[in-house]
Amino acid sequence: MRKNPYLLPSGQRASRIEISDYLGGADFVHDESAVNAAYASKYKNFRIREGVLTDGWGIEECTLLGGAADVKYAWLYKKTEDGGETVTPMYCDGSGRVHAVKGGKDEILDGITARGTVSAADYRLYGTDVSLICSSVDGMAVYDGETARMVESSPKITSMALHYERLFVTSADAVTSVRFSDDLDPTNWSQSLDSGGFVELADGYGKSNKVVAFLNYVYIFRDYGISRMIAYADQSEFSVSNLYVSAGRIYPSSVAVCGDKVIFLSDGGLNVFDGLSTAPVLKSLGSITPKKDGAVGYWADGKYFLAYSSGGEKNDRLLVYDTLGGNAEISEGFEISSFVGCGTLAAVSQGRAVTVAPCGAAFGTPTKKVWRVPLGSIGKTDRMKTLESASLHTATDMELKIICDGRTRTFRLKGGANMKTVKIGMRGRRIGAEISSCGTGTRISGVTFALKT
Repeated sequence: MRKNPYLLPSGQRASRIEISDYLGGADFVHDESAVNAAYASKYKNFRIREGVLTDGWGIEECTLLGGAADVKYAWLYKKTEDGGETVTPMYCDGSGRVHAVKGGKDEILDGITARGTVSAADYRLYGTDVSLICSSVDGMAVYDGETARMVESSPKITSMALHYERLFVTSADAVTSVRFSDDLDPTNWSQSLDSGGFVELADGYGKSNKVVAFLNYVYIFRDYGISRMIAYADQSEFSVSNLYVSAGRIYPSSVAVCGDKVIFLSDGGLNVFDGLSTAPVLKSLGSITPKKDGAVGYWADGKYFLAYSSGGEKNDRLLVYDTLGGNAEISEGFEISSFVGCGTLAAVSQGRAVTVAPCGAAFGTPTKKVWRVPLGSIGKTDRMKTLESASLHTATDMELKIICDGRTRTFRLKGGANMKTVKIGMRGRRIGAEISSCGTGTRISGVTFALKT
């Protein structure tokens, strides 16, 4: 942002306030009057690319599950045989029935159910690639591409991590423990020195809610802390140490391994964990949302995706955090209840499989995009001034709203290659602006305000 003052012949002082790019992002922590014009005090559905505002993230229906309309969780099952690799989309519905989509046909698997929280992972079990389907209500099921079976005596699994050929899990029936399977057989949950077992975590960190395999360790995300388990082949040498105590609750479904770090949401906001220490990120976004229980995190395409609620029961906002560039983008107007565990950017929305992409739409309907220049940031708030004009470039039609001491004026600008300038002539002490667009193909670069005091 640049200010360029100069004197008019009348002795009045004029200046230009220029927002040359939008890389400052949003500031939801400070009062508007204390926020610099380079930051947005209100922001949604724009994506910031190379310093300009473009279409934000949205969802579009995909054919991954053949048009199924009662999807709760979904994943891909990959099986390698002599003929090559086959990929089978799978999902569980709202009743807990497990489906496999083969050749465009939806097949319900007999003999297994998956209710509650569901996760899945591929595993080569006795020479055959299988899908391990884990449920917080029904325990574990195994599907080999032809037949499916429930695993007797398995825990009611809420999260799982494969580590050194064992499956480590948190469970609904033993919330202060971490259980682990037999070596080389994640379907054997017998407890002995020669098979599986458990580690009891009886301390002040709270329940064990999420396990992840990271940096050759198993990390356990608790209500109020993170513990590290050293777990190699010999279970008699397993050990646990506590690394981090959180002042607020950690939300387990938000935890995602993101390359060389783990990102998670707590009461205080987003945090990055490197295996030893934890640091907050995106502090300008504050606590993000008053309701975090259902927030789900996912890592794809070098970005951390967090679907969360703005206060209701459904995840109606999406935060996309570019860990390399450090910027964050927020979109809303659509729902994401879970992400599809398939290594691609797919999700479940209102019972349907969708793709998540920077298309600026929700099922084909463009979202409304808003960037608010903070009220009071255009010129000094202790002086009366006149906002003479505003100039910017826009590729598509858009609106520019000027707010001045409680009064507003809205200008509709046509898209095109040339600079757009609007005459304003509003006088006051507290002046702000709001840039908005409802179409697609958005590209808004810079904005310059001409003032006279």
